[in-house]
Amino acid sequence: MTASRRTKLILSAGLIPVVFLLAASAGGMAWFHFANPAESCVSCHEMSSMHSAWTSSAHRTLHCRNCHGGSLTLDVHALQAHLNRVVQHFRRSPDKPIRLSEKQVVAMQESCRACHPQSFADWQSSRHAATYANIFLDAKHNQTEQMAPDCLRCHGMFFEGHIEELVKPLATKGPWNLIDPAKASQPVIPCLACHQVHSATAGFASASLYVRREHESIADDKLPVIPMVQGARKVDVSPDPRQRLCVQCHSANAFRQTGTSDDRTPTGVHEGLSCLDCHSSHTNSAKASCATCHPAFSNCGINVELMDTSFRSAGSKHNIHTMACGDCHNGQRPKAGSHKATP
Repeated sequence: MTASRRTKLILSAGLIPVVFLLAASAGGMAWFHFANPAESCVSCHEMSSMHSAWTSSAHRTLHCRNCHGGSLTLDVHALQAHLNRVVQHFRRSPDKPIRLSEKQVVAMQESCRACHPQSFADWQSSRHAATYANIFLDAKHNQTEQMAPDCLRCHGMFFEGHIEELVKPLATKGPWNLIDPAKASQPVIPCLACHQVHSATAGFASASLYVRREHESIADDKLPVIPMVQGARKVDVSPDPRQRLCVQCHSANAFRQTGTSDDRTPTGVHEGLSCLDCHSSHTNSAKASCATCHPAFSNCGINVELMDTSFRSAGSKHNIHTMACGDCHNGQRPKAGSHKATP
């Protein structure tokens, strides 16, 4: 046997286990990609609680790979995440749950968009699509109030760090800069801030609050109804679970006084209504709200949409959330048709 032939045989023999390992790996990846999640993903005990919640959710007919990416994906970030879970299995305590990083939460939005394009487009048109630059580089706000860790409770729930690691300087005198410029266009209120896709629900992913401190999502119907007061008077608050989510960020001061801080609890003629009675869920628009409940003309004979309220003009002194009959009528009930709309 010649030396060259001997060399070829040795090389061929050495390649056999390599080819076998590659084939086995490819087969294993293909199996994990197409297999029933109960036999693949959930074979890792860290996933059992998430799988249990998923089985009763609106997304239970979807495969894990639809949202998280499969083992055959060409998405480098997804593959990195899968490999990281294996590493975490051996490095972390077995009882410590696996969390999505902020990068993964933002990437997940593309999966949301794929199945819910209209809801995603509505969200993009709303103020809830604000970016880190919109919130933390707002000179007017920053000059009025110094940024603090609690800002991240509503703006940047998934940020993996402290406020000192996000923006500088922490003072009312700028100029302000994001420490990581790449975060400028990143949303501070992504889909998972208000939706838990594994939650049990009959419809779309249920509304839920992601609690930054606990790293957990709490379903809206598990949140408490916040008792509110106007002066010393107890205010009638809507029992709508979705409103319980809204008031976690659009909240009043420590004394629960309506209209304080960023509170929008309806009082006056609209007391007892839910936020979602007027505002569309993803656009937050209230443009069609009056027509939903009111006839073309009010009891006064005036088109309610033309009245001097903040519905008609943001500069009106009559805030639609707090206006009462007496604000315009001084306690006197006008005769039908005796008043005209404010020009």
